[in-house]
Amino acid sequence: MLPFFVREGDRFVPTEASLGYWGPGTLNGRVIGGLLGFELERAFGEAGFVPARFTVDLFRLSPNAPVRVATRLVRSGGRLKVADAEFTCGDTLVARATCQFLRESENPANPTWQSPNWTAPPPLAVPTDGRSRYWEVRPIGPEHQRTPRVWEAKRDMGAPADGNPPVLGPMAPIETRQAWVRETREFVEGVALTPFTRLAAAADFASPLANSSESGIDFVNTDFTLHVHRLPRSEWIGFELAGHQARRGVAVGECWLYDETGRIGAVNVAALAQRQR
Repeated sequence: MLPFFVREGDRFVPTEASLGYWGPGTLNGRVIGGLLGFELERAFGEAGFVPARFTVDLFRLSPNAPVRVATRLVRSGGRLKVADAEFTCGDTLVARATCQFLRESENPANPTWQSPNWTAPPPLAVPTDGRSRYWEVRPIGPEHQRTPRVWEAKRDMGAPADGNPPVLGPMAPIETRQAWVRETREFVEGVALTPFTRLAAAADFASPLANSSESGIDFVNTDFTLHVHRLPRSEWIGFELAGHQARRGVAVGECWLYDETGRIGAVNVAALAQRQR
C-alpha cells in the first residue's frame, strides 16, 4: 500500500494517496497536518512530554509537488516546550503549525470532575464503510449513542444541487456522526506510525464531520486545533460530533476524541463558506 510521502533528501514527495477533495492535483489537508505533526514529533518529541496542543493553519491548497517542512524550537523549559513548523512547496508557504508539549506528573489530590466516556461499541463490533481510499472508517449508528443532544434541534435538509458533493456517506445524517477511524498506510515511507502521527493526520476529519450539511460539504476549514491530555493507546481514534455554528459564511466546529479506553481530548476547526467545486 502506498505511503502518503516518500522522503528524498530534505524533501517529501507526495504519492497519489495524498491527493485531496477540493481541487485536482492538490493535497488533502489531512496529510499536510499529519506531516507537520510528524516532523515536530521527530524533532522535539520526548518521553514524559504530551503534545497537549497542536494547531495547524491552512493558508492555501498545496499542489501535488515535493514539499519541505522546517521546524523551530520556540521555548524549552522544565515543564513546557513549544515548537513551530512550516510546510512549504517551492517558495510558497502552504501551512504552519505550533505544538505545545507538557510534562506529565501527577493529578492533584483533590479530584476535578471529568466528562463521561461515550457508550460506543468497540471498532470491530461495527461494520466498515468501504468507500474510503484513505483509511478505515467504521460509522457508529444512533442506536449506540448516549443521548440525542446533538440532533434534537429542528434542521433544514437543504438541496443537494445547491452545494458541493457529499463526503460523509453513511455518516451524513446528524444522528450518525460518530465513527472509529484507523490509518491503514505509512505516513512517510519506511517509518512506523506513532500515536501522535495518527492523531495529527486524523484531526482534519473534524471539519467534514462538524461542518457538512446533510447534502454535502460547503465549508472549507482554514485550521484545526487538537487538544489532548494523553495519546491514544491503540490504532483506533473515535470521533464524536460536539457542535457547529456559522454566521455570514464563517463557521466553527468541534469534535470529541476517544480511543478504545476512553476520551482523550477534542479538536476544533474554523472554516469559510466554499462555493460549488
